[in-house]
Amino acid sequence: MSIDTQAYLFVHFIGEERNPTDEQLYFALSRDGVHWRDLRPAGSPALTWLGGEKGVRDPHIVRDPRGGFHIVATDLSIYYRGGWGPNDGATTNGSTGLVIWDSPDLVHWSEPRLVDVASKIPDAGMAWAPEANWDPDRGQWIVFWSTKSNAESSADPLANELGDPTNVYYATTVDFRVFSDPVKWIDRKNVIIDSTMLRDDGGWWYRASKDSEITIERTRNPYATTYEVLRTDDPNEWSYVGTLTDIFGNGRYSMHYLEGPELFRYNDEDVKVINGRTMPFGLMCDQYAESKGYLSFRAASLASHDPADWQRADDIDFGALKKRHGAILPITAAEYDAIETAFAL
Repeated sequence: MSIDTQAYLFVHFIGEERNPTDEQLYFALSRDGVHWRDLRPAGSPALTWLGGEKGVRDPHIVRDPRGGFHIVATDLSIYYRGGWGPNDGATTNGSTGLVIWDSPDLVHWSEPRLVDVASKIPDAGMAWAPEANWDPDRGQWIVFWSTKSNAESSADPLANELGDPTNVYYATTVDFRVFSDPVKWIDRKNVIIDSTMLRDDGGWWYRASKDSEITIERTRNPYATTYEVLRTDDPNEWSYVGTLTDIFGNGRYSMHYLEGPELFRYNDEDVKVINGRTMPFGLMCDQYAESKGYLSFRAASLASHDPADWQRADDIDFGALKKRHGAILPITAAEYDAIETAFAL
């Protein structure tokens, strides 16, 4: 049964890690995907995690096709680690678990729990930037994240093989409580982190990742493992589509400026037609290097690297709070009203 979504919920963290509440979860709402309203000011998060590292970042929210909702997020507090630096240890002695919330209605949330996913990876240093996608063909969730494998050498298939020791791994689950063993999903010479994935109505899966660029790939088999990016006609392998740099011809759209890409789909009534192209997909990236918050794009086709199929979304007003590495969930009008009533201050 299709759900008549008419609005959006944005779940994110904020700020510059200057306060412990910067690394907690905040909610924002929008009726049109363009104008966003923060439900609470800085210092008053909607959801709080005080276990593990006492901070939570990079949340991803999903609607469960069997009913209810889930949030998966990174267990990390840079504030409590004293800030970023050569000795912060965040990637070498960080948490190997993900923080998870469940809700039947987006208003009543379970107590957060920490679920280990990465400790079986040799010398795993962290589990960062998780995302979850429902696979309707197998009836399970694909949950993926980035881990730095610090082992200098290992025959273990989970260990790093190419260049930078940070790779993307996935595990599967049906309930967000019991997870399969991790699988190394992406291993490249350059750092690979912050992947996001979306399945279109035709059964193609699209992935955008922060590697040397913001790189877009596609496949019909989301479980395919990859090393370096490649173009292939094999639909069961991940095939290179393009990067934001080659689509826009702008070097400031590379990984040196952008991180935390997030793919989503606009509600039907909010899809814009620009220069004759219908653009149902959104991609937003955190401008972390310049501390500017999100930069957004619209796309007519995620399979295209034709600049005519992509536009910068300069009309979006994200509100007063600086939003960092979060996720957008289309919601119904009734869900919008319920969230607003429950969380707005």
